Amino acid sequence: MILLGVGWNFLFIGGTTLLTEAYRPSERAKTQAAHDFLMFGAVSLASFSAGGLLNTWGWRSVNLTALPFLAVALMAVLGLGALRWRNRLASASA
Repeated sequence: MILLGVGWNFLFIGGTTLLTEAYRPSERAKTQAAHDFLMFGAVSLASFSAGGLLNTWGWRSVNLTALPFLAVALMAVLGLGALRWRNRLASASA
């Protein structure tokens, strides 16, 4: 559990840093505020609804419902990896 917490914190801080670096300095505070509001709102909603969902649908159904979201995230990661790979090949050959 300790390693999970450490990993979560590194990913959270790294992701927040990448998010704020993608915007102009004048937009960073608003972007981070919107991100934090949406993320913590989603976490709150998930926390409050988890017990009811598990009681109503069961563990298997909740996990199956999460699969499409996982597939979308996987495709995004693979797509970005392929794009970076192509850019590296293009810059190496130029």
